[in-house]
Amino acid sequence: MNDSPKVSVVLNNYNYEPYLAEAIDSALAQTYPNCEVIVVDDRSTDGSKEILESYGDRIQLIAKANGGQASAFNVGIEAARGEYILLLDSDDVLEPNAV
Repeated sequence: MNDSPKVSVVLNNYNYEPYLAEAIDSALAQTYPNCEVIVVDDRSTDGSKEILESYGDRIQLIAKANGGQASAFNVGIEAARGEYILLLDSDDVLEPNAV
């Protein structure tokens, strides 16, 4: 059996502390069970780091030098193991059955 996730949710973040937890929680709450959640932090300067670290191993956290949204998504896509990729901004949320 292949343990790789079929869907990778890639979330980019840069200074979206007020919205970040809700976005991550919505990705983790998907009814489809075979998902991984990758969060790429583009060197936020707000309290995002503490929020991200609180998720532990429930997310794959990638911290990178600031380079903008497209570069953050590219890094996340490179790390994704899923057959399908869903891109999510950190100020958006997913419905539970989005995947």
